[in-house]
Amino acid sequence: MNHRQATVYSQADATTAKTEPISLDLSDVVSRLQVKFNSTNASNTATGHPAKQISKVELVDGSDVLLSLSGQQIEALMFFKYGVGRNYEIEYRNGVENRLVLDILFGRYLYDPILALDPGKFKNPQLKITHNKALGGSAPSSATLEIFADVFDEKKVSPIGFLMQKEFFSWPLVANEEKGIDLPTDYPIRKLLICGYLEDNWWDNLYSHIKLSEDNDKKVPYDIDAYDLMQLAFTKYGPYKETMVAYTPGVGSNQRYYITPVEVPTVSISTIGSPVVYTDAETVGGYFRVENTAVRAFRAAIAGYIPHGAVPLDFGDQSLIEDWYDVTKKGNVKLKVKSTSGASAASTAIVTEQIRKFV
Repeated sequence: MNHRQATVYSQADATTAKTEPISLDLSDVVSRLQVKFNSTNASNTATGHPAKQISKVELVDGSDVLLSLSGQQIEALMFFKYGVGRNYEIEYRNGVENRLVLDILFGRYLYDPILALDPGKFKNPQLKITHNKALGGSAPSSATLEIFADVFDEKKVSPIGFLMQKEFFSWPLVANEEKGIDLPTDYPIRKLLICGYLEDNWWDNLYSHIKLSEDNDKKVPYDIDAYDLMQLAFTKYGPYKETMVAYTPGVGSNQRYYITPVEVPTVSISTIGSPVVYTDAETVGGYFRVENTAVRAFRAAIAGYIPHGAVPLDFGDQSLIEDWYDVTKKGNVKLKVKSTSGASAASTAIVTEQIRKFV
């Protein structure tokens, strides 16, 4: 058998919020890590998007950080790699289990023989999973955590390195500010994500312009309006699709249901029985609202763009290593992100995906 799935961390109780340290004591080369977090809802009222239950996934080797992403950032990267949305329904029903599955690919695709993580190249690789069930789902009462690794088994490979993915920089937006961020130049960059989110706001209502500059504008690889950059992502990656199951809130009330796509989402609702469910406001900023005259189970089919407010800057042909942005040959590379007049305190993060070669 050329490949197999190994258990890194057997299913264990994760009801109490904490950071779980887990040794990555595998001898096989790892193509993908898969973090599974299941929580059981104790309410029909949505608390938050399930991906928020994992606030950070880190892979460290002593003080060397090889991976550092939130659950939402991982879900966004999954879409830009797989081209499809989450593979489990979002659940907001009392007593029903919510399933969160986070895939971390160390190569361009699953079982990439050229790019993969070789634990033997490091002294003491350790995973750190920070979780809190209360941040997502519907007021969950319990949760479990388990981790798997897709590894090369009988097929012997010698990868040249792996894709290192990190939240490199974060800050709260200030209206009409141009933020200059010195990007890392230690390893070539395959992709950047500009991750921005504020409830009740479109992504392009937060940002006005994106510029990438080398050596004080000696060369400018990107100089683009935020709206146009967002539209490029729409065209290249298409819509993010998912389904959600919940109960309508009943007479005289409305309720938020948190979803993944942030930009121009459409929601199609089907119910069991009558009356008809309807939204009472524009669907914008990662949630929609529902009103009804009685409590009814319903399923929503959702489609939209830029999951979790993440917009990619792709460098070159994403399948060709030699075509990626080799910043190691540059003196200074600065990303300039300008906010709009209406931007205020929105959380923004820059995620980098770099090729890190083994020495």
